[in-house]
Amino acid sequence: MMRVLGRVCGGILALVVGFWFVTATGDLALAAGLYGTPGTYKVDSCVDTSNTRKDSDYDCYGEFTPDGGTDSDAVSVKLKDTGHDYPDGTEFDARQGIEPETIQRVGFWGVVGELWQVGICMAVLAGLGYQAVKPRGQSRRREDHRREPSRRQKVADRIGYAVVVAISVGILSWIAMAAEPTP
Repeated sequence: MMRVLGRVCGGILALVVGFWFVTATGDLALAAGLYGTPGTYKVDSCVDTSNTRKDSDYDCYGEFTPDGGTDSDAVSVKLKDTGHDYPDGTEFDARQGIEPETIQRVGFWGVVGELWQVGICMAVLAGLGYQAVKPRGQSRRREDHRREPSRRQKVADRIGYAVVVAISVGILSWIAMAAEPTP
């Protein structure tokens, strides 16, 4: 019964994290400049949407102007959960996605801002994969060290390495994002 419950919960978690992974990967591709309309985002104002003083979330209002466009081509866009209280009038390079309200900051800081989400999603999905693949009922300590590990154990070990790398990427990019200087 517990095994079935664990598989159901793992499946639900995989679906939720998989959706977040696809969304974050799309935002990462936009921030890396792989698609979308290049332009400039100019901040009109930012509003703190958090109820606490610590770890504030900011929604910023401003206009996106495509490269080569005029002020009449500007589109008003609200950026949600920017993580920064940009000063009024701040401008930064951005890309507009398929939907007009999808705007991502481009360049190093834009990529770092999205990379932590991709890293954490990869870590969770790889961790779930490890749990599904690892051999049951065998302890690595009890195995004869002279015997070759099973193919299943080798795959589980490789997935375990992927978990460590993904967690490292996620944590390092989150730290870099937190240390980002405000333009």
